[in-house]
Amino acid sequence: MKRAAVLLILLFLLVAGCSSDATSSNGPTSDATQARDSWLAMGPEDVRAFDGPGGELLLIFVDETYDIDGTYASALTWKLGDDYTTDYFVEEDSGSLWWYGRKGSWRAGRHGAQPRLVLDAATADERTVVELGDRAVTLKRGSGPVRVETPEGSYEPDPSGGATS
Repeated sequence: MKRAAVLLILLFLLVAGCSSDATSSNGPTSDATQARDSWLAMGPEDVRAFDGPGGELLLIFVDETYDIDGTYASALTWKLGDDYTTDYFVEEDSGSLWWYGRKGSWRAGRHGAQPRLVLDAATADERTVVELGDRAVTLKRGSGPVRVETPEGSYEPDPSGGATS
């Protein structure tokens, strides 16, 4: 009887310890990559083409997630000529967008770096600008990126359709 009670208590503690998905106040409240009214409006393998002063800029939604500081983040790769840059994001169910880092530059959880809230869905307009280091991206709710500003200049959607999803 005593043994059964101990096993029952251990089982209860095990279940209680596994059922809570505690999140830090310094990060998103879910691992969702696609919200109902998504700001990125891109999914795995989607590609968006933009034209600008440096030629064609491609935004590629990578078909993988990355474990960054205990959270699974989606990757968005920027291709401009022969240069590739990858940023890591989490879009909450609420639509808020968190930046988890840039490959080769910084990542949340390394050297004290924290994820950065770059878009608060509760206060964002239908069109909003997100600052990502040396880039600024204009996002339209449900449509995704509609303009990209880089040190090279402004990039607009490719009028021919380019490599869009």
